Amino acid sequence: MESIAPNDLKTKEEKARYALLMSAALDKNYIDVASDSLIKVAVDYYSIRNDQRRRMMAHYYQGLTLNNANDNTAAIIALEKAEKDALYLDDHLYAGLIFRTKGEVYNKTINNQAAQLCLKEAIAHFKFLDNPDYAAYSELGLVNSYLNSHDFSMAEQQLESVLSYNNDNLNRYYPIDKAIIQIQKYKNPVEAIRLFRVSQNSLFDLHDYSFYALAMERIGQRDSADKYFSKAYALCHSNVDSVAVDFMYADILHRRGKDNEAYQLTRNAAFVQDSVTRVLLQQSVSNAQRDYYKAESQLQEEQVARLRERNLLGTATALLALALLAGLTLSYRKRKEHEIQEQILKVNLTQSELKQAEQTNAFLLGSLFSEKLNHLDKLSGDYILANSDKERMAALKKFREEIEAMRTNDDLFLSLEKDLDRYCDGVMTKLQNQVPAIKGENRKLISLFFAGLPYSTVQLVMNRVSIESLKTARSRFRKEIKAANAPDEALFLRLLEMKK
Repeated sequence: MESIAPNDLKTKEEKARYALLMSAALDKNYIDVASDSLIKVAVDYYSIRNDQRRRMMAHYYQGLTLNNANDNTAAIIALEKAEKDALYLDDHLYAGLIFRTKGEVYNKTINNQAAQLCLKEAIAHFKFLDNPDYAAYSELGLVNSYLNSHDFSMAEQQLESVLSYNNDNLNRYYPIDKAIIQIQKYKNPVEAIRLFRVSQNSLFDLHDYSFYALAMERIGQRDSADKYFSKAYALCHSNVDSVAVDFMYADILHRRGKDNEAYQLTRNAAFVQDSVTRVLLQQSVSNAQRDYYKAESQLQEEQVARLRERNLLGTATALLALALLAGLTLSYRKRKEHEIQEQILKVNLTQSELKQAEQTNAFLLGSLFSEKLNHLDKLSGDYILANSDKERMAALKKFREEIEAMRTNDDLFLSLEKDLDRYCDGVMTKLQNQVPAIKGENRKLISLFFAGLPYSTVQLVMNRVSIESLKTARSRFRKEIKAANAPDEALFLRLLEMKK
């Protein structure tokens, strides 16, 4: 590719093909590019042409480039465009690569549930390939996602699965991830430090240095802890990166008795994280809606043009022989009918995609709401790690205060309802108008169900005695919705059933 002089390329097609192949060659040689000026030539060309494979590839490499540039929202949009074509073409290689890259983006933004969903999809596609290394790299990404979400048992199980691939390159990460599990799950900072020391420092990212610092803090080495946190912050390239380190550093501040500083740092970090996740969520839905309305507009234009052309044909009947006119009209109508049927099919497919996006984004909305509960995990951790009954009682009191504040925070539920309306076809407004019997605390409860939150979280927020009572409430909601004969009954029941 380097032997070709781009200035010698004459046509737009040649330039687009060059941009696509060069981007693929750079990626294949592990050369990360952070500017999309090259691949954009291919994207602009293939986006308006009926060449799904090259359009898919162009959007995929654009997504990679934007990911390298830490432009997370734009990366997700490009990858979703590539994903549609990859699934249509049944291309398991590129579908796996696309889902894996989406998982990496969501991992970076600490959108853990979305990352895990994408990485599992990637693994499922890679299973169709002869080369097991593709799935192995996705499984390593899944390890990181479980570590981010503090699900250390799943992280440990997944890490052993990665080890079974016997991939020397991936095995280098084993002691690093094992060290994090040692400190977080087994509370063994000494073993964690040993594993960190035998690992290759060149492989450390900002999360690894943060956990290394945490291990040093737990054995009383404050100077070393500060040194490794400095290394972690030095690797931050964006607010999202800083947020990941801030969450860890807040734990250190808490252990040093600087609770006010720790609280402020956690609060600010959570605000940034919420903002990032909301942008990703909104862009994802907007992208699906834009494609739908574009296809619908094209269909309407075809119908108007068809009517206009038919009228012109009617005016010309006096000038042409009836037999010839009949033959031409029949041929023309068949061709136009075929084109319109294709447009209708595209709209139907896009409506289906939009419905799927609605369900996926409601799931991500639940993920976003769950992220707001992460600080409760920290409080429960304080209770477990307390050195005295006094500390335990203080942690328990704080935990109860936080739960009560969340339970009575009407603004929190109002925000959730607005998000549900925005991302799920106005569901809360429609519910209020069509099923007015569901109100008050029941309205709060059903909004949590619509958001796709698990029973355990809903039980915590709503202070329910048991999960069985929530199952009973869900069943009651179904009956009330059906009894109301609501026009949007299907929407309500679909969101109510999405996740249990």
